[in-house]
Amino acid sequence: MTTHDHSDADGAWLATLTVLYVEDDATTRELLSHFLRRRVGRLVIATDGAEGLERFRAERPAMVVTDLQMPKLDGLAMAEEIRRLDANVPIVIATAFEEIGYLRRSIDADVDRYVTKPIDADKLDAALRACARRLRAEAALAREREGKLEALRAHEREALGLLAGGMAHDFNNLLQVVLGNVSLAASLAKPGTDLRELIDEALVSTQHASELGHQLPTLADGAFAQLRARRVEPTLRAVLAGELANWRTRLKLDLPHDLPAVAHDAELLGRAFGQLTRNALEAMAGEGVLSVGGAVRQLADGEVAPLPAGAYLALTFRDTGPGLTPEVHARAFDAYFSTKPRGGVRGMGLGLALCLAIVRKHGGLVTAESPPGGGALFTVLLPALPPEATA
Repeated sequence: MTTHDHSDADGAWLATLTVLYVEDDATTRELLSHFLRRRVGRLVIATDGAEGLERFRAERPAMVVTDLQMPKLDGLAMAEEIRRLDANVPIVIATAFEEIGYLRRSIDADVDRYVTKPIDADKLDAALRACARRLRAEAALAREREGKLEALRAHEREALGLLAGGMAHDFNNLLQVVLGNVSLAASLAKPGTDLRELIDEALVSTQHASELGHQLPTLADGAFAQLRARRVEPTLRAVLAGELANWRTRLKLDLPHDLPAVAHDAELLGRAFGQLTRNALEAMAGEGVLSVGGAVRQLADGEVAPLPAGAYLALTFRDTGPGLTPEVHARAFDAYFSTKPRGGVRGMGLGLALCLAIVRKHGGLVTAESPPGGGALFTVLLPALPPEATA
C-alpha cells in the first residue's frame, strides 16, 4: 500500500470521529474550528480546560486537540485528567508556548502530537491523520481478536454439538425404557398410597429429563430444522403470550407491520424466543418491564462477526433487571453456565446456549449487552428475505 493510500484511509477514518477542540482565544478558535470541521466527523468545542474536561466526560470523543495555556485549567492539566479517564485517547497539543517544563509535562501526560503556533495546516493535518491511523490500527486489531475469539467459540460449540448429538441419542433410548417402566409402576400402585406418591414424583422428574433429552439434539449440527419463508411475528406473539401469562411483568411490544420474512423453523425459533423471555422474566423476578422490538438492520462486512454483510431482522429483548456483570456477559452463552442454583429442572445453564444454537442454525446470531439505563439487552439477528418473500 502506498503512502497516499494510507493517507486516504486515515482521512476517511478521521472523518468518522468525534473530536474535542479546546481553545480560549476566540479568533484562533474560529479559524481552527473551520479547519477541523472539514476533516472530522463531529467537532465538540470548549473555551478552557475546565470546560474541556467537562465536555470530555459528557461526549467521550475519540480525539482531543487543545491549546496549552488557558485560564482555570491549562491544556496539560486537562490532558492529565483525561488520561485518568481514558489512557488511550489521542491528544494533540497546539500552542505557541515552548517552555521546557511544559514539554516535559507533555511527555509525562503521553501527548501524541505537539504542533506549534502559528499553526501550519499541513502539520496539523498530518498530526490528526497520524492519530487516526493509530486508532484505525487498534480497531483492526480489536476486530481481529474478536474474530479469533468467535472462531474459538464456534469450534467449542461444534465440539459440544457433536458430543450432545451422540449423547442425546443414547440418553433418549435409555430414558424411554425408564419412563415406560415408571408409568407401568404408577398404573399398578394403588392411588393415595405412599408408594404411588413416590412413583408419581419419579414420573414427573423422568418427564422433565425427557424434555431435556429432546433439547440436546438442538446443540448438534445435524439437528433437523424445517426452514420455511414466513413472518416471525405470529410465533413471537404466541410465545410471549404463553410465557407472560402467569407473571406480573408488563410487556412493551414494538413490531412494525412491514418487518421482512425469515426462513425459519417456527417450532425451533419459538423455543429460542421462549428461552430469551424466560431469561428476562427470571432476571426481573417477574415484576419489571419486558420490551420486545423488531427492526431491519443493515450490517456491513465484519460489523458483527461472523455474520456476512446484508439485511437482517433484528429482534430485541430488553428487561429492567440488574443487567449483566462482565463475568456473566463473557459467559452468557456458554453451555452449563448459570447464575441460578443448580439442580432440579432450573439452573442447568443450557437455556441461552440452546437459544444461540437455534439462531445459528437459521444463519443468524444472538448478542447480549448491558445498555445505558440498566437491564440486559439481547438481540436476535436473522437473515432477512426480500419483500416478495413476505407474501
